[in-house]
Amino acid sequence: MKKLMHLVGAIVLIMVPSLASAQAGTANSVAAPAGFAPMQAPCVQQADKSCVAVSTTAPFPTSAVPLSAAASTALTGTVTSSAVTPTSGAATIAAGVATIGPLAPELGRGIRVILRGTWSGTFALGTSVDACATINPLTIGGSTWGSFTGSANEIVDIPTLAGVAYCATATVSAGTLTYGVRQ
Repeated sequence: MKKLMHLVGAIVLIMVPSLASAQAGTANSVAAPAGFAPMQAPCVQQADKSCVAVSTTAPFPTSAVPLSAAASTALTGTVTSSAVTPTSGAATIAAGVATIGPLAPELGRGIRVILRGTWSGTFALGTSVDACATINPLTIGGSTWGSFTGSANEIVDIPTLAGVAYCATATVSAGTLTYGVRQ
């Protein structure tokens, strides 16, 4: 047993220089801060091609560039109990009920619904694959989402599927609703 331990010790002494040079790394390597244990954290590449652990002094790189204007055409207008006046986007009406749209969205950008005015009724945003002939409600966990009974200004969805348009239905029983659906 003693001979075996001496043999293991001799092998370790022979390998120490090669282990040390492997841990020293080069400018293009990713080396752990301590030099002997594998790093288990994300790292950020530096100008010299080395990589350092993410920290307050080496944060993840991000871009603070503002988005350009959306390419989609906003749906805007007003609805009363007897009339619809679309400013942009098609609208059909029957006795205070309007179908508004379609909005062909730019994928990856939020769809914002802006509702204002003094009005009673409902406004609901949905999706369609047939230019608003059929409107599927927005849902989350099986519950309706993107349906309003008062003024609002919020992002209700972020489109990710090509070929799906956004359409709205507005039912105004009293007052005037001014709407906007845009990106």
